[in-house]
Amino acid sequence: MRNIESDTNRLQFTSFSIERIATAGDLRAARQFFSEAMRDEWLLVRDYDAIPPLDEAWSGLGAIPNDVEDVLLLLQLYKSGDLAFVEVHVTTPTNSWRQYPYRAISNVVSNNSTRQFRFKQVGCASWEEFEEPLRTAPQWKSNWFEVCRRFLLYGGAKEFNPNFQSDVDRVIDYATALEAAIVPESDFVSRRLRERTKVLLALNGEGAATVQKLLTDMYGIRSTLVHGSFLNQGQLSLLQDRDQWWKYEQVVRDLLVAALRNVPSNDKERRLYLTSLYDLSDAARAEKLRQDFAAIKDEDVRRQLCLTFGYIPKESSQESRLRRGWQKWKRRVNQFLGFPARRR
Repeated sequence: MRNIESDTNRLQFTSFSIERIATAGDLRAARQFFSEAMRDEWLLVRDYDAIPPLDEAWSGLGAIPNDVEDVLLLLQLYKSGDLAFVEVHVTTPTNSWRQYPYRAISNVVSNNSTRQFRFKQVGCASWEEFEEPLRTAPQWKSNWFEVCRRFLLYGGAKEFNPNFQSDVDRVIDYATALEAAIVPESDFVSRRLRERTKVLLALNGEGAATVQKLLTDMYGIRSTLVHGSFLNQGQLSLLQDRDQWWKYEQVVRDLLVAALRNVPSNDKERRLYLTSLYDLSDAARAEKLRQDFAAIKDEDVRRQLCLTFGYIPKESSQESRLRRGWQKWKRRVNQFLGFPARRR
């Protein structure tokens, strides 16, 4: 484990401990299992009486790899910081296994982050009170939260350095996790995200406005990246602002925890619940329709669309002149041919 800052060399929890590699002896012991271990990194140590069962656990290690990932996720949900799990090693009296790196647990994040995961011994009991209701909630194994957990873990396992355009992809993963949690719709995503966040986190006044603006700006950065553009200087400056980034990291966690506690696991009930928090007004939809209509350049397409809605649009001045000219020409032709004039 990397990037932990603590007031002790051993964080003791009920079922496991997190221990600092503090001495040369600690380092020699750690390198028996982790060949690239370094001083001031940490080990998560957990003993099992037996391999916990798990359906379709092809590794033969049962639920142990899942337990490790669950701990990482619950620690990351508890507070911000560049906490990283680097490698997993499982040992039995007769054998040992090293888990292959994957996107949530790998050697990508450096061990000298300036955004340390700060955790004191007195926080262990508080974390256990925090994690147990989340881990046992029905939402924990819901389809939507499976997506959330993947992208929160993927984001946390990536290097984040806003001094470089190529090292800010964490923003994309975090935005995806938030969308998976509270925006099942595919339209007005940014608006739904910020308005539902306001309700779920019980924000109001200046605090609500600040968080909503931060979410809008970060979602804009996400959109810039996924649509293939470079970030502008204003966007880079926002990511380089340590206070703003810390605030965004915490909002992401607060929102995912609130979703776990409140959003139903069933998809139909989830959609109904999220719609009850916030849905688009008819006025907002009408304004979007007006903007889209104004963007249509082909007059025939515009007229046909109006007819579809049962409305005959007013003629443009050019169309009016052409119509009057056509009618005048028809009258003259009729007079020349001796046809009687039509009465109105």
